[in-house]
Amino acid sequence: MAFSKKNKKSKLATVDKDEPVQKPKTREIDSMDTHQKCSLIAELSEAILEDPPSAFKAPATASFTGNHGEVRAVMRILLDFANFEKANGDAQTIRLSIISLVAVFQDIIPTYRIRLPTATEMAVRVKKEVKAVRDFERALLKSYQEFLKLLEHTWDVYETHVLGVTAILALCELIKKVPHFNFRSNILSVVVRKMNYGKSKEVTEACCGTIEYLFINDVQGGVALEATRMVCKFIRDRKFCVKPRVLQTFINLPLRVHIDEAQAVKIATAANAKRRKLNKEEAKIERELKESSGAVDKLFLARAQTDTLQAVTVTYFKILKNHDISTENFSKLLPVALEGLAKFAHLINMDTVLDLLEVLKDMLKRVDELPLDASLNCILTAFQTLQGPGRELKIDQKEYITPLYSQLKRLCTEDRDRICVKIVLRCLDTSFLKRREFSKVRLASFLKELFTLALHSSPSTSTSIIAVCRQLLHRYPSLHQLLENEEDVLTQGQYDPTVEDPEHANPYATSCWELSTLMFHSNPAIAQQASRAASLKLIQLPTELPERIQTQMHQDSEEKFYVETRYNRKKHPLENKEGKKQQLRFITPNQTNQITF
Repeated sequence: MAFSKKNKKSKLATVDKDEPVQKPKTREIDSMDTHQKCSLIAELSEAILEDPPSAFKAPATASFTGNHGEVRAVMRILLDFANFEKANGDAQTIRLSIISLVAVFQDIIPTYRIRLPTATEMAVRVKKEVKAVRDFERALLKSYQEFLKLLEHTWDVYETHVLGVTAILALCELIKKVPHFNFRSNILSVVVRKMNYGKSKEVTEACCGTIEYLFINDVQGGVALEATRMVCKFIRDRKFCVKPRVLQTFINLPLRVHIDEAQAVKIATAANAKRRKLNKEEAKIERELKESSGAVDKLFLARAQTDTLQAVTVTYFKILKNHDISTENFSKLLPVALEGLAKFAHLINMDTVLDLLEVLKDMLKRVDELPLDASLNCILTAFQTLQGPGRELKIDQKEYITPLYSQLKRLCTEDRDRICVKIVLRCLDTSFLKRREFSKVRLASFLKELFTLALHSSPSTSTSIIAVCRQLLHRYPSLHQLLENEEDVLTQGQYDPTVEDPEHANPYATSCWELSTLMFHSNPAIAQQASRAASLKLIQLPTELPERIQTQMHQDSEEKFYVETRYNRKKHPLENKEGKKQQLRFITPNQTNQITF
């Protein structure tokens, strides 16, 4: 029988009155146990990822209700689970909700910064699709802001509890994954304040690691500049009473723009500003296109790096010149500040170079009173400055080479030789390998002192020091005289290893006899390097770079890596060819007559 279209529609719409209507099953969330709530959190997270716009709206069918029968959106249920008061203090549910919300927001947050429409823009009629996008962005921004406030409140109330640590770690993960999104400054302010947190090392390392991650992975330079200014202001507000780990984050800044290039950047920026004033509409369109394309603006990057370098350099100089810092805190921050200056010294301008060299000279007058890493970083900073912007000053580097010679002996006497040996290797490379040294006596004194240092140091230090000596022997043939026998060389006077000035040590009155001893060292790596140095073999790059050798051997010693030790078994003098000892026959002496008086 054929149905008309109208009859067919009515037939499908009718329902048998005898059959009861099946209502959708509802689940009361408040009556669930912990295991059921955890399963529900996973289910809700998947639902949000499948359809993000629908997650902020109340569903048409009441799948999940509270005790009073109210219907809530999926995102609202997750946010309530992360709230301590609304979750009835269930720590496991709260932690799982926070972790799930972090993962959800990282996936659904767009790749651009949301700008809410103004009242004028809202009055304009738009398409249904545009209105849906605006509603979704508004709901997303509101929920994201509520979640951030919830995390900050959780940390303030439960900072010593595991919930507080979870909240601060969630903030760190959010700023690392979505640094371009709204409320970036709010998250950075919380993370920077907790970089110096003393009650939990995990929180300190997480916050400092987050700032370092932003420094390394920021392409545009704006995020790094904002974080740098916040950290510098935090250090000033604390009157430099911070942990060295906070200051050490600046070393990870990938700065490449010289500070003298700031003038060219300012000129180009001013020219672009003039052009934008003439045509505001075109400038607005161009700015929006740049934001959407994600391309790197070289002028903005150069300006941001210049401002970042200036802020960091000012902080370092205040630490070097500030006399209000306590002695204990000064000794901790000084090595880190000098290490940072050594890295960025080639980027500063000439006026700053002269001021920096004066400060370094004053510090080197009391170099023995400073910690070993601070004194070595001070010398390295001077070398880097003179080879960078200070190379036009034509200053003799003897004022900085002499303190380096006096500090080599401290590597054997102090326990921090593994930390400081890399700085020594960089100082030697900068002072003798990257530049030409014309004083033969000074070179010979350093070579003799380095071989003596290798004889009394740990295996990782000795191997890397011998590798440096091989480079010096190859670069300066005049040092080959120290490998000859003392009796074959006509000299006057004696070698004095106790002098502070290498020019007065008289190194050619002796020889590098330590090398012959190191050739029979029990460690095969040291013995191999020593034998190659004695035979004047060229160093094989990059496998035999001193820093690479030192790092590899240090890692092997930390991991307790087994290194085969050479052992020469000597034959017993009374052992026969078969390996058995001979039976000894002792001869009794003849008895002599006793003579009586």
